[in-house]
Amino acid sequence: MSINVSAPGDVALAERAYASVRAVPTVEPNDRNRLGYHVWLYLRGELSSLEEAVQVARSRFKPKTLPIEDVVAHITEQLHLLEHGGVSIDTTGKLA
Repeated sequence: MSINVSAPGDVALAERAYASVRAVPTVEPNDRNRLGYHVWLYLRGELSSLEEAVQVARSRFKPKTLPIEDVVAHITEQLHLLEHGGVSIDTTGKLA
């Protein structure tokens, strides 16, 4: 699937992706946006793993010593909560 072609459900996947990285401590907001975009690519099937998505995003985390494994674990947990109803997203895109 090409990222240039919209697929049904892309908006819902994007909402989940960006919500899942909302609490990840990054140096600046653009790092978080880039991370959310790459998680969205993973959810669409463009990237083979969440680990790959985090590495390819090349986001800068605070503190610098934050292990990528911890970031992946956090995003995985948030995606699980979003998928299974533990957390929901309201109409403004914020976690409810």
